[in-house]
Amino acid sequence: MKDSTRTALLVAARTLVTAACVTLVVTARTTVGWGHLAVMLGALAALLALLASYNRRFR
Repeated sequence: MKDSTRTALLVAARTLVTAACVTLVVTARTTVGWGHLAVMLGALAALLALLASYNRRFR
């Protein structure tokens, strides 16, 4: 696989994961309960992991 194709697929995958995590946080915010809090914390942890992987590249 070409390097440019791999990079484009990686960017697309990270964008989809980011959109899914933000959607989870926004939808779980409107309800009350421990389960929804766990979903929000998991999505926020995934967003932090994505940010860390992005920053690791430009270190």
